[in-house]
Formats: sequence, C-alpha cells, structure tokens
Amino acid sequence: MRTADQLIADIVRSSRISSHKRRQELLRELATHVDDFVLLARQAGRGDEEIQRLLVANFGDPQQIAQQFAWVYRRERIMLHLSVFLISTLVVTTVVSAAVMSMQAGMALGFGVPLLSVLGSRHSLIEALDILATVAAYMGLISLEKLFDRRPLARALAVLAASSAVLVAAFAATGMATQFLIFGSVNAVFLRTVQVCLSRSAARLGVVFAGFGVLGVIFFHPPASAVPSALARIAASWMLMAAAYQAMTHLAARVDAALLNRFQRL
Repeated sequence: MRTADQLIADIVRSSRISSHKRRQELLRELATHVDDFVLLARQAGRGDEEIQRLLVANFGDPQQIAQQFAWVYRRERIMLHLSVFLISTLVVTTVVSAAVMSMQAGMALGFGVPLLSVLGSRHSLIEALDILATVAAYMGLISLEKLFDRRPLARALAVLAASSAVLVAAFAATGMATQFLIFGSVNAVFLRTVQVCLSRSAARLGVVFAGFGVLGVIFFHPPASAVPSALARIAASWMLMAAAYQAMTHLAARVDAALLNRFQRL
C-alpha cells in the first residue's frame, strides 16, 4: 500500500539514524507492524481506503515517531560525528601541512635560503601546530553546525555558538598551548564566517588574503634594517598560508562529507 510505504519512509528518513544497518532494521520492524495492522483490519472486514485512513490515524505523526527513534539512537549518532571529526582532522591536517611545507621548501630554494633552516626550524613546528589547531576548530564548527537549521541567519548564529563551544572544549580537553588554541579558534571562526557569508569564490579568497595580510602586519614588525628579500619572503609566507587555509576549507568539507557518507553506509 502506497500510504504505508510513505509513512515508513518518512519515519526512517527523519529518524537521523546514522547506521545503514540500523535503518534497515527499523524499516523491517515498521513494515512488520504495518503488515500486522493491515492483516487484522482486513480480517475485520475493512476496505483498503478505510485501512489507509485508520493506519495514518493510529500510527500517529511520523515526525514525532522519528524524533523518538532519533533520541534512542543519539549515542550512535554522537559517536559517528566524533569519529568523523577525529579522522577528518587528522587527514586534513596531514594534507595541508605537507602541502604548506612543500611550498615553503620551494620558496626557500627560490630565495636562496638553506632548506634545513626552514623545515627544521622552530617556526615550522609552530606552523604545524597552528594548522592542527585551525583544522581541529574548523572541523568542530562543521560538526556542530549540523545541529542547527540551514537557513542563513540560523547558520550565522550556529557559527557563533559553535565557535564558543569549540574554544571551551579545546581548552578543557587538550594540553595544547594557549596561543595555538586561540589562533586556531579565531582563525577557524574567521574562515567559516567567510564561507557562510560570502557565496562567490573570488570574494572569499579576496577576504581571506586581506585578513591574513592584516595578521601579517599585526604580528610581524620588521626592523628598519630588514632587507627587501626578507620582507618579500615574509609577505610570500603569509600569502601562502592564506591560500592554504582557503583550500583547507574546501578540502575539509569534502573529507567530512565523504567520511560521513561512508560511515552511514555501514
């Protein structure tokens, strides 16, 4: 019966159950209940149209039923998103860090700077930790935003709420130095806000470049004696990081969606 099929499909689709296996079990369970109801109704002499009306009336609101199942399976859903968050953070951090280090190695060779002085320096370690903190905070924003409605205003509020939650959780759960947590959280909020508020790729890239240009001015005060090549190297490094973080936002969304889709099929 079409009405019964629609009823079951609405419940399963809205239940937010993360596991494909669990969804199939729920589908079979609901189908069994519907079949039993239809069989009893027919044995009582009811016609098909009357059975459809009774089925809808007795089953209740599909959305309310789905919410009950969503509550029952909430722990599995939380574990799924936590797993996706951790794996995504590791994957994206590794890819972005490797790309940045490779490009910086090329820059170093171009400016005639010894390669080991760049890749083996304390600055490289700090940069890697900055990337880790930013990626973790950004992936946290993506994960937490899924709790909110997708309308523009709600998404903007989600960014603010999620950013606060990420910052508090990061301070509470990790032993990372404060400056990395602050940089990563602020950086992630900035990048995510750009993604949410601007629809054009060119505009996003322009704002990110401008933002990192401002950061370069704030955090780097070159001495009067600094040579032009050193200033050019610093400016190129900031622009490189801007491009890398902008690319990270696209990579993060793809990795998150791919992993979530993969796990939901299990």
